[in-house]
Amino acid sequence: MRLPQSLGWRLGLSGALVAALASALLGGYLYSSFEQQLLRRDDVQLLGKLRQLRQLLGHSGTPELLVSQADYLRDTMSGESNALIEIYAEPSGGGRLLLAINPTGLSLPRQPALPLNQEAGLQHLTHWTTPEGVPAAALNALAHLGASEVEIRLARLYPERRALLADYRLRIAAASLAAGGLAAVLVLALIWHGLSPLRRLHAQTVAIGPHSLALRLNAQDVPIELRPFVEELNAMLTRLEQGYGRLNQFAADLAHELRTPLATLTGQSQVMLSRPRTEADYAHLLESQLQELERLNRMVDSLLFLARSEHQALAGALQCQTLSAAEELARQADYFADLAEERGLSLRCEGDAPLWAEPILLRRALANLISNALRHARPGSVVALTARTEQESGLSCAVLEVVNDGEPLQPEVLPRLFDRFYRTDQSRHRDAGGSGLGLAIVRAIMEIHGGSAEVRQSPGQGISFALRFPSSSHTRSSQGLTQ
Repeated sequence: MRLPQSLGWRLGLSGALVAALASALLGGYLYSSFEQQLLRRDDVQLLGKLRQLRQLLGHSGTPELLVSQADYLRDTMSGESNALIEIYAEPSGGGRLLLAINPTGLSLPRQPALPLNQEAGLQHLTHWTTPEGVPAAALNALAHLGASEVEIRLARLYPERRALLADYRLRIAAASLAAGGLAAVLVLALIWHGLSPLRRLHAQTVAIGPHSLALRLNAQDVPIELRPFVEELNAMLTRLEQGYGRLNQFAADLAHELRTPLATLTGQSQVMLSRPRTEADYAHLLESQLQELERLNRMVDSLLFLARSEHQALAGALQCQTLSAAEELARQADYFADLAEERGLSLRCEGDAPLWAEPILLRRALANLISNALRHARPGSVVALTARTEQESGLSCAVLEVVNDGEPLQPEVLPRLFDRFYRTDQSRHRDAGGSGLGLAIVRAIMEIHGGSAEVRQSPGQGISFALRFPSSSHTRSSQGLTQ
């Protein structure tokens, strides 16, 4: 039999089965206890009758009087018609039968008679069942009859016990079934009430969609056992909301970035086709369009790089090695020296630190930072390139820093500088150069290395971009876990 898929029905059926089993076991225990108590009561009463018979026979005069007092002996058994008495003149039943109160002629068990000086106990009783299926108990004992000894065979039939136990069994079975059914109903009701937070949780989750990602599940309305699960779901919804927002912003920025060069290419082509042009005009148009196409190619390459970095397609292919930060900074300073001189700037390198990185990606990150610093630095200022080693959480890390003295930015702008296509208002024009992906690529490169990219602004010290590379052992273990 296959259980229903509903959790409530499964718990309800399980609870009903447990309740029915518990009721049956309890009923069986009560029935067994009642049967034992009933049997003990009857046995104690039979032992009491034996004591009465011994006392009565001890005060009788002769066996003849015993025969004449048969009705009196029957009355001694409290008028119980199911009591059987046989008294023999000699022990072991070999003598003359003095008295027989046994209307049915039932053969009583023959067993060693209890001596005169021994008090009868429950262990001396014999229990058996008659051919008609009636339970019975018997006891043989010696007694004084005047100056002689006689053997008493005392027995009793219990037909009422069988009927009483049969009725009790029916009552126990009915009570067990009723208790099991009532318990099942109560269990189902309690489970239905206990699962109400899950139904409310279901209603809350149904209300969450692409246009309502700001909704959150109520963690206070669920049992304590489910609160960590609901809190993790809320955290996941927060990440989804942020990711969905970034995706929408990315789509809007991408459309904006592509619309400008496409509009330029389309407009130039329409103008050139509006009337005949000279060969020089066509050459100039092709050169201008080639620049736009190269810009589009760089943008596509950058987007592909970011997409691969997000799926960690580059992490497993890193060819990291130990590098000298001073040498790498000097290499970049030589490369950008002419551009800095053209803009009236100077580059200064300071410090050194060993770092574990992939050379090509490191140089690309540094080139993006330095070109960004040269683009926004004040004329005549110095762009500082520094390297140092810091301790962070008990681990050493190499820190490369690029500092430029540019126009101050609003504090709320700083956290968004590493977002894709984000550019400050004063540099939002294409003439300023760049596509708004340089700093996003820097952050992606640092995440691939297991490090971080940070930006901070200090009054009088300009804007500082810092790259933190963890130690080589930490980076290797992180890459091993990623792979």
